[in-house]
Amino acid sequence: LSTSTTTNRHLCEFHGLDMEMAFNEHYHEVLDMFSDLFHHIFNSLNENYGKEIELIRDYHPSEPLVFTPSPELEGKIKTVGTKSKTLLLGFKEAIAMLREDGITAEEQGDLEDMSTPVEKRLGALVKEKYGVDWYMLDKFPSEFRPFYTMPDANDSNYSNSYDFFIRGQEILSGAQRVHDPDMLSAAVAKKGIPVESLAFYI
Repeated sequence: LSTSTTTNRHLCEFHGLDMEMAFNEHYHEVLDMFSDLFHHIFNSLNENYGKEIELIRDYHPSEPLVFTPSPELEGKIKTVGTKSKTLLLGFKEAIAMLREDGITAEEQGDLEDMSTPVEKRLGALVKEKYGVDWYMLDKFPSEFRPFYTMPDANDSNYSNSYDFFIRGQEILSGAQRVHDPDMLSAAVAKKGIPVESLAFYI
């Protein structure tokens, strides 16, 4: 049997982009750059391939992607981008939205990674509340992130890490890496990994 061709996650060839970037003061500088990059991609696709996109919609109906928050939300939401604006949603806020929607702590813990159904539900809630399909989710809990992920300076339960979403589907994940050897050694030990086994990395 062949696999379905209408799945959200499909066995196919794709082009990916891995990037490492230095920043001056804060890792959100990276998110500013990514916001501008993705807005450029979205706008370029609409401008240069609008006809092709409409042809695809004849076979697979969909609404146009909304990636810029409404001007009415200016000052009421957190955004990133220097030439663009992308909604930046904190993990705590996302959990609060899910709780308001009836998702219990048993279904989604405050410091647990989100399952695919929960991510999709959050995407629908974001669209309903903020009117966008594209957003960034920031400050994931440290517990399920790799040992080299930088913890949040104000609350070590969370980390300087993020995922990007389109319509509730994760398309990219990233984080600030720990750059201090002593902090890195402590993080390795906390994960129960023998520090000497990663001496080459540290």
